[in-house]
Amino acid sequence: MDAVFCHSCRHFNTDAKEDRFSKAGLRDWGHLGQFCIKHEASKAHAAAVARHKGFMEIKRAGKGDIMHQVTKDTQEHFTDLIERNRAHVKVIIDILLFCAKQGIALCGHKEDIESLNRGNFLELFNVLCKYDPEIKRRLDELPANAKMMSPDIQNDLLETAASLLRRKIRAELHAQADTYYAVLADEYKDLSKKELIAVCVRYIFNGNLRERAVGFVATDDMTSSGIAGKILEVLEPLQLDPELCVGFSFDGAAVMSGGRAGVQVLLKNTFPHAVYVHCHSHRLNLVLSTASKVSPTVVTFFDVINSLHHFMTGANRHARFLHIQKELHPDKPCLELVRSTDIKWSSKSESVSRVLKLYDVILETLSEFAEGSGQTKIDAESLLQQIQTKRFIFLLVAFSKLFSASEFVTKGLQSLSVSVTDSVHMIEGLKETFTTFRNNSDGEFERIIGLTDDVMKKNDVHNWDIVGARNKKLPARLSDSHVTSTVGRCTPMRSDLDLQSLWISILDRQLMELNNRFQSDSYGIMKAAASLLPGSDAFGQMEILQAPSKHYGLGVEGPEFTVFVQLLKRKVDGGHLYPSLIEVLDSCEKDVFPNMNSLLRVLLTLPVTSCSVERLFSAVNRIKSSNRATMLTERLNSLSLLTFERELAETLDLDEII
Repeated sequence: MDAVFCHSCRHFNTDAKEDRFSKAGLRDWGHLGQFCIKHEASKAHAAAVARHKGFMEIKRAGKGDIMHQVTKDTQEHFTDLIERNRAHVKVIIDILLFCAKQGIALCGHKEDIESLNRGNFLELFNVLCKYDPEIKRRLDELPANAKMMSPDIQNDLLETAASLLRRKIRAELHAQADTYYAVLADEYKDLSKKELIAVCVRYIFNGNLRERAVGFVATDDMTSSGIAGKILEVLEPLQLDPELCVGFSFDGAAVMSGGRAGVQVLLKNTFPHAVYVHCHSHRLNLVLSTASKVSPTVVTFFDVINSLHHFMTGANRHARFLHIQKELHPDKPCLELVRSTDIKWSSKSESVSRVLKLYDVILETLSEFAEGSGQTKIDAESLLQQIQTKRFIFLLVAFSKLFSASEFVTKGLQSLSVSVTDSVHMIEGLKETFTTFRNNSDGEFERIIGLTDDVMKKNDVHNWDIVGARNKKLPARLSDSHVTSTVGRCTPMRSDLDLQSLWISILDRQLMELNNRFQSDSYGIMKAAASLLPGSDAFGQMEILQAPSKHYGLGVEGPEFTVFVQLLKRKVDGGHLYPSLIEVLDSCEKDVFPNMNSLLRVLLTLPVTSCSVERLFSAVNRIKSSNRATMLTERLNSLSLLTFERELAETLDLDEII
C-alpha cells in the first residue's frame, strides 16, 4: 500500500477523528513532515503510544496476551466479590446462631426502615455496622434483592445449621461400630395447639454419657402407630443400627406404655432388644401427687396453699406482702409463694416450704387485709381461719419433712448422668427413709408435734381445727348405727391422736405407692447392675448376669467375669473408689474384657428418665411465646435444637454452613 501509518495508532488508536495515520494512511508526500509533527503532538497519538507501552510491558512481564489478562482480571474481581459475599453471610449466620443459642426472637413485628424496633436480628446487624464500617460497606454494595437477610434465607441457614448439628450427633454415635443407644420420646402440645413428637438419644461417647436432642415433628395422628412412625422418622437421619438399641424411656400414658398396642410394643418390632422403662421421674411425681390426695383433709390443705398463692398475686396485696417481708425479715431476700401442681415436678415441695418459711408474713398480710372491706376482706378472713389451726401447721411441718427427703431423689433422677444403679440406690434409699419414719412413727411424730407447737407459740395460734362446722345429719337408714367417719368429708382434728392417725395414713400411702410403682424389673437388669458395682451386696454374683446377657445376646462367660471381679477387688483394696458404673467401665478394657465391656455399656446406656425431652419442651416454650405463636414447626425445630444443644452449636463451622 502506498501510504504512511503510525505503528502505535494503527493498533491502539480509539479516537475515530484521528484516523489519518491509523486507518486510511497518509499519501500527501509533499506535506509529510508537517503532518507528522502535528500528529506526534496530538492527544490521540499520545494515548495510543501509552497503550502500546502498556501492552509491551505486559508482554515483557510474561503475563500473557491481552485476552488472558482481561480474563484474569475478571476472575480476580469475582473472587474478591465471592469473598466479600461470604464474609457478609458469615456475619448473618453469627447473628442467627447468637439469637438461637440465647433463645431470643429474630424477627420484629414490623421490619420496615421507619420502624423503631425491627427485631433482634436486624437491630443486632445495625449495631455491628455501627462499630465496623466494612460490614456496612458490604451491605450497601449488595443489590436490594440479594442482601441475604429475608426470613426465608434465615430459615434456610437455620435448617442447615441444625442439619450439621445432627450430623455431629450421628458422628458421635458412629464413632465406634458397637455404640449402644437408647431412645427417649414424649408428646407435647405447643402454644398454637400443634401436637409435637420429640425424640432424644442416650449413648456413651469418650467415656461420658450423652443425652442429645434429635428433633421433633408435628403430627395429627396421636394413635400409637402414628406416634411410633413419627419417632422412627426423627431417628432416620442418624442411620442407627436397630440391633444396638437397648431401651426406650417414655411417660406412663397408655398410648406410650400399653402392653398390647402401645408405642413401646410397636417400636420393639424395629428394635428387638429394647426394654421399655417408665420414666422414674414421672413415677416419683405420681407417688408424691397421690400422697397429696390421701384424704379430704390433705386435699383441702393443698387447696388452701394454692389459695394463698392466688391471693398474694393481686397487685396491691403482692406489694404489701413484699413490704411486710422486708419489715419482718430485713436481712433475708424476698421470696415468692409457689403454686402446687401435679404436672410441675418439685412444685409441691417448694409450695409447702415457702408457706412454712413465710408463715408469719402471711399471717400479718392476711390480718391487714381482713380489716378492709369487700371481697378481699372476705377472702383474707377465710384464709386466716384455715391457716390459724394446729391441723394446718402440722401438715406444713409433716409434708415439709417428707418432701425434703424426696426432693434429693427428684433432682437426682433428673441428672443427665444418672444410671440404673444410681436410680435404684436413690429409690431404695427413699423407701428406707419412709420405712424408718413409719417404724418409728411415735418418735418422728413427737418431733413433728414439737416443731408444730413451736410455730403455734411463735405466731400465737391456739385453735386445733376450724370451728363452727355444722354436723351433717345422718340418713334415716343409719340412725341406729355408730358412724365414725364419712367418706369425702374432712374429719375434725381434736387431739394429737387424730394428727398421729393422719401422719400414719400419709406414710402408708407413700410407701404403698413407692412399692407399687418401683418394682423389680422383669429382665433382672437392675440386679445385674448391682452385681458389677463394688460395695453392693450383690457384687460378684455371676448368676444375676445371665438374664440380661441372654436378652442382649452377650456371651459373658464365667472366667471373664471372675477375672474382672478379682481385678476390681484388687483395685478396691488399693484404695480405688467406684461410686458408679461409669468408673467401673473405665477399668474394663475392651480388648481384655470384650463381653464385660459391652454389658457395662448396655447397663449404663439404659435410660432411667425422659427428663431431656421435658427440657427440650421447656426450650420450645421459651422460644414459641405468645408473640411468636405463628412460627412454623420447621423453624421452631431448628431454633430449639440450637438452643438445647448449645455445646455442639458452639463448634459449628460457618464455612461449612455456607
